[in-house]
Amino acid sequence: MYESHFGLSGPPFQLNPDPAFYFDSRGHSNALAYLKFGVHQGEGFIIVTGEIGAGKTTLVRTLLEGLDAEKVVAAQVVSTQLESGDLLRAILTAYGVPTAGASKAHLIASLEGFLTALAAKGRRALLIVDEAQNLKHEAVEELRMLSNFQLGNHALLQSFLIGQPELRTLLQSKSMEQLRQRVIASCHLGPLDQTETRAYIEHRLHRVGWKDSPSFSDDSFDAIHRWTGGVPRRINRLCNRLFLAAFLSGKDAISAETVDQTAGELRSEIGELADVPMLMSNAGHAARPDVTIPPNPMLPVLDAAVDIGTGVGSNASLGVVQRSRSGSKLQRPLLCVVDTRTDFLKVGALSRVLEEYGDLPPVMAVQPGTEEGLAIGAAGAAVLPLPKMEIHLGIGAIGVAHGSAAALTRFDEVLAEFMPSAVLAVGKSDAVLMCTLLANKRGVPVLRLDAGQRNTGGSASAEMNGVLIDRLADALYTNKLLTYYTLYREGIPSDRVHCVGSLAANLLHFGLPHAVPPLESFARAKLSPAVLNDPRGFGLVSLALQPKAMDELLPMLATLGRELPLVWPLREEALVALKSTGQEARLADSGVIVMPAQGYLEEIGLLQQARCLIAGSEGELVEEAVTLGVRSITLGNDRSGTPVADPSSIVVGRNVEQALKAVREILLTESARVDVPEYWDGGTASRIAKHLRSWLPASMRVSSTARAAESVR
Repeated sequence: MYESHFGLSGPPFQLNPDPAFYFDSRGHSNALAYLKFGVHQGEGFIIVTGEIGAGKTTLVRTLLEGLDAEKVVAAQVVSTQLESGDLLRAILTAYGVPTAGASKAHLIASLEGFLTALAAKGRRALLIVDEAQNLKHEAVEELRMLSNFQLGNHALLQSFLIGQPELRTLLQSKSMEQLRQRVIASCHLGPLDQTETRAYIEHRLHRVGWKDSPSFSDDSFDAIHRWTGGVPRRINRLCNRLFLAAFLSGKDAISAETVDQTAGELRSEIGELADVPMLMSNAGHAARPDVTIPPNPMLPVLDAAVDIGTGVGSNASLGVVQRSRSGSKLQRPLLCVVDTRTDFLKVGALSRVLEEYGDLPPVMAVQPGTEEGLAIGAAGAAVLPLPKMEIHLGIGAIGVAHGSAAALTRFDEVLAEFMPSAVLAVGKSDAVLMCTLLANKRGVPVLRLDAGQRNTGGSASAEMNGVLIDRLADALYTNKLLTYYTLYREGIPSDRVHCVGSLAANLLHFGLPHAVPPLESFARAKLSPAVLNDPRGFGLVSLALQPKAMDELLPMLATLGRELPLVWPLREEALVALKSTGQEARLADSGVIVMPAQGYLEEIGLLQQARCLIAGSEGELVEEAVTLGVRSITLGNDRSGTPVADPSSIVVGRNVEQALKAVREILLTESARVDVPEYWDGGTASRIAKHLRSWLPASMRVSSTARAAESVR
């Protein structure tokens, strides 16, 4: 009615979901990226929840529009209290398979036959179940059983469950344990915040050619957000009525008073807006999405209240350790969340360089694990640059079951006490992701180091963690141009991405002059140095020995050891396990020399002389190997046998043939050294420092007076 009057090409505020009007809010953008990665896995369940009108259906339709219809066949079922038998018929009908008069057994056979036929043509099926919170337990169990359909090692059906928050309650019930284990991605859509509400309205209007008629006053957008709570469907309904009111009254401007009057009339008609002002007064960070990491849906929701303690000083009973190298409490530090030894030492090198700039925040490292887990060694701790302050949350000391919840609580205490200028996320672990999410929720700017790394041999959950952390970051630092392009292809704006190189080069600048010669390390361990004199050279093994992987990894290392002698530093508990089972002697017979765990300076001394590095999915020493030009072979979690190659590094998964081929190629090369990537020149920390100077507000930087006072202390 009003479209032609205001010169619009169509209705801007339709209630029906339309991907053409998809608004890429921070929450929707993060959720869409996470779901895309989930779809890429091609199996299991993906859960999308949100309040009525939050944009769930639009999000899913936008995702589906981006899929290749030649490869993915999607079907949608709207659940309205369906029993398991009815659900089967609904699924078959959605895929266009006849169901008349068929028994349940026949229905299952028909569906499996259809899915198998699709797979034979190189296609796969995606099922979307909308309003899934209405499903009976029996119907959900039926969906779980359908996920068992396989052709070889490939799942035939992947399912999206879309529903209101009650769906989470359903999935958290004890009887849903088996289904929860198959959830590979889950996200919850919250409302838009005040700024996003305005951007959302203007986005929809510009899609239909709006030329600022009628115009909106600044406070009218605030009023719309207050009345609608930032829920997209409520915004559409109210804005549609506002345009109609402006048309009928002949006005060409919409004010806050107009919004209040129109919203009051709408409330008296439908009642939906009555509670929203009260709801939003305590909403806090509710506009941010709650994106959770499967398979444990029992983790606390990040918008829930977290009990903030009185401080995060050392607390042995909790496993928390704090060490300060500053004479006073750090002011607005750059808080770096790290999960490995190399990452911890890299931010230490960054700390040293940032100090030279005078006006940048001091570096503080937070490691979710235990201090002992870093294994830097006494010599390394004495000569390597370390952060101004470090806090070890001790999550490993209390067990995995409560690890994520503990990380949230303890990290929230750190945020509250130190009020960091920004959080720098390093790594892909669950704990790093949870800390990053919490920083994002608390409004702390997030930076990402080593962004865009994909297919590094880690688990699927670690890969998903990396994708999500990248999406959460306000600015991203990549170590190679290739990863820069990866982020560009994934839709991250190029102005947020900066190729700076690897901090490993900065770290080795400080560490290499103090590296311990291999002969000395062998003498201390009371081992024969014969392997060091082998004409073939030797390979250094940096992977951690996990008990569940012993049966697979030990024969693989033994096979490689027969081609190239291997040196494998191991922690005491792993050494004991190998000795008690007789595996140590068998490995030695195959050319694999096991030695006690070494400090960092000892390990880089070994790495300098090694022909290659054999790393695990955790990637220990891989960056150092690349910086030194030493080839690395990663024995990751992927069993497909498809190598992910790089001039300096190759990921072979658990495929022994590919690993053996890589080792033989190294032995055939006169020089095992390879070219170091661009930007790995020792200037990485300076590039980050220059970016921080322009990116951080002046209020977040350190005054020269404060820096001088700290140096005096």
